[in-house]
Formats: sequence, structure tokens, C-alpha cells
Amino acid sequence: MLDATHQVKLQRAKGRVVAGFSGPDNRLRDLHQSGSLKALLPRNHAPVPDVVLVNTAGGLTGGDDYRIDICAHDGASATVATQTAERVYKASQGVARMDVHLTAKGGATVHWMPQETILFDQSAIARTIAADLDADSRLLIVEPVIFGRKAMGETLQTVSFSDQWRIRVDGRLIHAEATRITGDFTRYQGIGCLNGARATATILYVGPDAMDRLDEARALGVPATAWGGKLVVRLMHDDARALRRQLTEFLRNFRGCDLPRVWTM
Repeated sequence: MLDATHQVKLQRAKGRVVAGFSGPDNRLRDLHQSGSLKALLPRNHAPVPDVVLVNTAGGLTGGDDYRIDICAHDGASATVATQTAERVYKASQGVARMDVHLTAKGGATVHWMPQETILFDQSAIARTIAADLDADSRLLIVEPVIFGRKAMGETLQTVSFSDQWRIRVDGRLIHAEATRITGDFTRYQGIGCLNGARATATILYVGPDAMDRLDEARALGVPATAWGGKLVVRLMHDDARALRRQLTEFLRNFRGCDLPRVWTM
């Protein structure tokens, strides 16, 4: 029997994926994976390879630690998605960490398109997204978040969610944002914050044509702004399925190609 003064140290999941592509033929030049995070490259019959991330632990909880590094150089292109929505479960100890680093250099393109992050009651996660580009390269980041599955009758009471983005072009910081939701979730439901939304999505596009694509984005029916070499779209909805439909329709048209197959399975 354990003494009451001693806590049981639970096993935590760790995982890392590194994937690098180079050249206009999108040659895979680097692939490393370890722990509970795996990278699959399914045949997609398209010129741009899909990297599908699989969390074999089945979700995240407090103390888990994941790192993802995706690089594209010299005209290469890559699209990264997750096999399914990422579930962040109740944390008994600590905070889950997810650190993402994206690199696009030499006219390269990276599309970071994970499926939804679903936050469960009493979950705790801290995520960072850092990106380094040059002026000739392009980056698309898509990050949808669901605050409890309404269809399953789940309601968040308390949650800890920290999300930090830092995007640099030629070493200059062009985009920074920070989201922090902690404690009583009802405090964030007012008109000055989520305004009752149960699902949100942020889309960030960075590239030499970002400013020119503002009218195109707005014509697709989304609230978009563009300045300083970037285009930003913010979506909110009280129904996660409705948000997903809006998000997929916009991305299919804005990208000019089908979404990764895992998005439609």
C-alpha cells in the first residue's frame, strides 16, 4: 500500500517527428520518428506529398511531450495533416506540450493542416508554433479547436489552453499571437471572447501574394484581413460540424486542390 504522502508517477507519452523535403520534385531528404508520434507518407497521386501524423498513444494528457519539425527547401512543397482529430484528455498531473517548427526556404511551400484539437474538461495543453521562411516561400497554417464535443453532451468546466505562434520571414518577426484560456471556462463565453462558440479556427497564410489574395478569400465567404505580407482568417461557430464544413469548403477553394484524404475519411 502506498503512503498517502507519495504520489504515483504516471507514465507519460513522448514523440518526435522530423521530415524534410528538397527540390521541385519534393524529394524526401530527412525522416526521423520516435516515441508515440509517427509520420506516414501515403500515396496520394498528387505532385505535393502528404505527411500524415499519427499519435499512437491515442491522445494527449498532462505531462506528454511532442515535437514536430517540418522543412521544405529549394522549391519543395509539403502538406502536413493528422490522421484524426487530436484529443486532449483530463490532466491528472502536469501539462501536455506540443511544439511545432516549420521551415520553408528557397521558394518552398509548407501547408500545416492538422485536424481539430478537441479539448476535454480539465485538460491542460501548451502549444507553440514557430515558422521560419524567406521572402520567396509560402506558408499556410490551419488550426481548428473544439471546446468539448457538443454532440456528445460534453461541457467544459475548467480547462488550461495556451497557444503561442511566432512567424518569421528572413529573420524578421511578422506575426505573433498568444491565446490563453485557463480556469473557469464560462468566463470566456462572453461577447468579448468566444461569444458562445464551441469551435474556432485560425487560418494564416504567408507569402509574396498574401495581400493580393484578400479579395479572393473574402469572396469565399470568410472574414479575412491582410497586412504586412500575411492573410488571416478567424472562424467561430457554436457547432463543430458546421465549422468543419465551412473550413473545408474554404480550404478546397483557396488552395485550389483537394484536402488531404484523411480530412474526408
